[in-house]
Amino acid sequence: MTQRENFALRAAVAFVWLATGLLVASPTYRQIGSGLLLELRLPAALMPITCLAEVVLGLRVLLGPPSRWLAALQIGMMAVFTTILAVHDPMLLVNPFGMLTKNLPIVACVLAATLGAEEGWSQRVVWVLRVGSALPWFTEGLFPKILFPQDIEIAVVAASPLSFGDPHHLLQGLGLLQIVAFACALTLRGRWLRACLLVQAGALLVLPVLVGMELPDLWVHPFGPLTKNVPLLTGTLLLARRCSS
Repeated sequence: MTQRENFALRAAVAFVWLATGLLVASPTYRQIGSGLLLELRLPAALMPITCLAEVVLGLRVLLGPPSRWLAALQIGMMAVFTTILAVHDPMLLVNPFGMLTKNLPIVACVLAATLGAEEGWSQRVVWVLRVGSALPWFTEGLFPKILFPQDIEIAVVAASPLSFGDPHHLLQGLGLLQIVAFACALTLRGRWLRACLLVQAGALLVLPVLVGMELPDLWVHPFGPLTKNVPLLTGTLLLARRCSS
C-alpha cells in the first residue's frame, strides 16, 4: 500500500468524523440529536462535547500517521455508539440506509490503513478491506429489503425516476442484487472482480443521490447514513485499483 493510498483511506475515515462533528451547525442535526439525548435521558451538553471530540479526532486521523492506539480509539468509539443506539432502538440494525451497519466499512478502512502502513498490500490487508467493503451489500440487501421491508424505503423506491412496477417487488429484487454483489465481491478474481467493484462504486455514487433527493435530511443526519458512503466508496475504488495492478 502506497502512502497515497494509505492517506486516501485515512482521509475517508476522517471525513466521517469531521462531518459528524461539524454538521451540528445544522438545525436538523441538532433537532434529531436533542431528541435522542432526551430519550436516552442524557444531558444536552453531551452533543457539543461529542461533536468537538469528533472534530479533534478527525483532524488527528487526517493529519497524523496511523497508529494502533488511534485505531483502537476509533473502533472503540464506534462500538460504544453502535451498542448504545442498537440497545435503544434495535431497528437501527436493519435500517434501510445503513445507519449502523455502514460502520463496518469504516472499521475496515481504519484497520486497513493501520495494518497497511506496516505491511503494505498484504493478504490480510486486502481481505480486511474486501470483507469490510462487501458486508454492507449483504446487510442492506437481506435485512431491510427482504426480511424487514420498511415503508420509508418503499416510498423512496416508488418515487425514484428509475422505478417501475410494484415497488415491493422491485425492493426485493434490489435486495437480491445486493446479496449477489456481496458474493461476487468475495469470490471473483482478477478483471472480473475489478468489474464488479467498479459497478459497486458506480452504485455508491448514484444511490445516495437518489435517496438524498427524496430525503434531503439524511445528508445532515447525526448517524451519517450518506456521509458514511465515503469510506465504503474509497475502499471499493482502492480494491479495484489493486486488481488492476
